[in-house]
Amino acid sequence: MSETTGEVTPQVLTYGEPPDEAWDVASGVDVRYTNSNHELLEGLTTRRPQLVLCLHAPPQYDGIEAVKTIRRFDAAVPVVLASRVQNTMTNLQAAQTQVTWCVELPADKSVADGLFDVVTDASEWFESQVS
Repeated sequence: MSETTGEVTPQVLTYGEPPDEAWDVASGVDVRYTNSNHELLEGLTTRRPQLVLCLHAPPQYDGIEAVKTIRRFDAAVPVVLASRVQNTMTNLQAAQTQVTWCVELPADKSVADGLFDVVTDASEWFESQVS
């Protein structure tokens, strides 16, 4: 929270791998990366995010299981599932776990850099809502 204005800084909680290179989201959005369901739950309990981004890149990042964990804790927070795998099974599982939106990661970038693009887009959207 900003001490001078009383405004709440938007939070994006990201389950997945940070980008390969040094990164920074140049905005007024607080972005946190987590690497496990345990860290994800800690992030949800520390301060409720306005958006959760979940990477689905099995076996290291099972976004479907992460969404199930989130939904057991919070049924209302918007969740975006980001994956290179866009098939019927993944889409059905996403719908069953009440994913808010699914996005396909580009094949010409690393998974981490593709996820960072989604983080950047979400941050820019939050910034535009404040303006």
